[in-house]
Amino acid sequence: MRVGVFRQPRDNVVNEEVKGYLRVSAVMSAAFNFFINGMIAALEYRKTDFVPTNIVSIAIDLGVTCLMIFAITTPFCKSSLRQTKTIGILPAGGRVVRAGSRLYRRPVWFVVLMTLLFALILYVPTASIFLIVGVYEIPFWVYLVLKCVFCAAFGGFITVMELYAGMCKTEME
Repeated sequence: MRVGVFRQPRDNVVNEEVKGYLRVSAVMSAAFNFFINGMIAALEYRKTDFVPTNIVSIAIDLGVTCLMIFAITTPFCKSSLRQTKTIGILPAGGRVVRAGSRLYRRPVWFVVLMTLLFALILYVPTASIFLIVGVYEIPFWVYLVLKCVFCAAFGGFITVMELYAGMCKTEME
């Protein structure tokens, strides 16, 4: 049994304490990202009525957004895991989970690679939708609402993903 805030989960099942911890962390991260990224977007486009949605603007916006979310969230998640003594309390999952857990132990590489991966994954459908529909700019307030909601959801998801990666062991037992 590990000494710390949480009890060791049994039978490869995440217990209710861990689920609650992940839920609270995700909600806090979502609120933080909602306001911080919303304020940055508002400052960035404060004097414009329309925001460009061409393929280059979307790529830059998604890349910077992903980088900011990962760069800000990763240190907070690592600190939270150290504080609660929950690093490596869950059994190693499949190969992808173990690889993610190993990568999470290297924060700079984790931030860079995950930023590139998620920016690419999110860019393809976003740019495709705007290109197919033929929308090359949207009103500022629509952009701000979409950006805030996206950043809240994405920040909460990334927080849960990072905390889970940190809680998983990197090697099979």
